[in-house]
Amino acid sequence: MKKLIEALALLLCFQAAAAALEITAVTPAAVKGAAKADFTLSVLTVKNISYDKGAVIMPVTENKGKTFTDVKLLSKGLYAKLEACFKNGCAKAAKAPAAPKVKIEALKPLKSKTRVANAEISFDGELLAVAGVMVSSREPGTFWVAFPPDLVFPDGAFKSSVESAVIAAWAKKTK
Repeated sequence: MKKLIEALALLLCFQAAAAALEITAVTPAAVKGAAKADFTLSVLTVKNISYDKGAVIMPVTENKGKTFTDVKLLSKGLYAKLEACFKNGCAKAAKAPAAPKVKIEALKPLKSKTRVANAEISFDGELLAVAGVMVSSREPGTFWVAFPPDLVFPDGAFKSSVESAVIAAWAKKTK
C-alpha cells in the first residue's frame, strides 16, 4: 500500500511539472548578461523583465504617480528558469508546450465608472496578471478586458479565450 501511495505521489509530481510554463522565446536572443528582456512563455509574452543585482524583477505599470505590480511570479520554478536564462542563456524548448491553464483567481470591484473591477488571472499557477474589466463606451452594457501593457498575447485565439473567461466571471459575479 505504501508503494502505491509513493507511486501516485510521484505521478502527481510529474503531472505538475508537465503543466508548467515553458520559455519558448527570448528577445534579445542573447539574453545572457542582458539587463532586460522579453520572454515568451508558451502562448503569452511578458515584456521588460529585468535582472538587476542578482534578482529577477518583473515589470510595473505607472499611472498618475502610482506604481502597480500587474504581472507577478507565483512559483520559484519559473523564477529559477528566468534567472537561469539571464545567467546562462536560454535553451530552446524541445517541443511546443501546450497552452497554459487559465484560472480567474479573484475579481475585485472598483469604484471607477470605467474600470469596474480588477481581475487576477493565473497561468498554470506560475504567473499572475492583473487585468482591468472595463465598461465599453461604444456598446452600453458590454465589457472588455484591459491587460497590462507588458503582457502580450501573440496567439489571438488564446487571448480571446482569456478575455471571455474574465468577462464571464464578471457577469456571473454581478448577477
